[in-house]
Amino acid sequence: MTLNKISKVFLFFRRDGRKIAEQQETRAFITEKSRELGVKIVEDPDEIEGSDLVITVGGDGTFLAGASLAFERNIPIAGINVGQLGFLAEINPGEKTMITNLLKGDFDVKHRMMMDVRLIRENKEFAAFTALNEVTIIRDMNVSPMLSFGIEYNGEEMPQYKCDGLIAATPAGSTAYNLSCNGPIIYPGDESFVINAVAPHALTHRPIVLPASGSIKVTLKECVLGFLTCDGKNSVKVCENDVVLIRRNGRDLSVVSNPERSFFDILSERLHLGKRL
Repeated sequence: MTLNKISKVFLFFRRDGRKIAEQQETRAFITEKSRELGVKIVEDPDEIEGSDLVITVGGDGTFLAGASLAFERNIPIAGINVGQLGFLAEINPGEKTMITNLLKGDFDVKHRMMMDVRLIRENKEFAAFTALNEVTIIRDMNVSPMLSFGIEYNGEEMPQYKCDGLIAATPAGSTAYNLSCNGPIIYPGDESFVINAVAPHALTHRPIVLPASGSIKVTLKECVLGFLTCDGKNSVKVCENDVVLIRRNGRDLSVVSNPERSFFDILSERLHLGKRL
């Protein structure tokens, strides 16, 4: 373990009105321990500046929202799972020693690559986002037929995709939407992207893994109306001839690791990998 100086912690709770009792119990424990250790706790996003650690209390959606705040300010983040799956939030509420160690600054961090996403329309930047998990481009099911994508990697043209949508995921995001679309699981410390089609028209389409050192250019060849979404939020409308540029961000997100479980433990525990059901 590495001893980190912790004097101020930003707490970020799920906001969907569910699992209130579990959240209150976790808040009470953190408040009590922080008082004992002389650590200031804040929950207002306007007070996040100067924090040494971000702790999210919720599921993966809460973690992703907190990760955006933490990454912007270059603060490490830890996730306590008070949600359904909790794949990104590695710490369980009952692991009191681990939570206490967070407030003591007794923890190690892992680095997770982030992706930059730029939407170009008529040769001008229309929108820009940063994502931990993935960027998706999905057709509007009410008005749009299948989308047609032209994809280039480092200027090299890939076969054209015709499908309901496209996913470009990081290793951290490989176990999210990508996995539900039969994409590969990528070790979180790897430096790569996975491109995966959503409901492709041709059975020959398969996910492809690409080095994160290169850049990806996606052109919407055919599109009545679609939506570009990063990490399940920041959704914007896209249309024909729009271009989406994807590359690795120059910085990584610092995520507190749980020494009690490895990545493969989490796969087994959360996703039941290798278990007989």
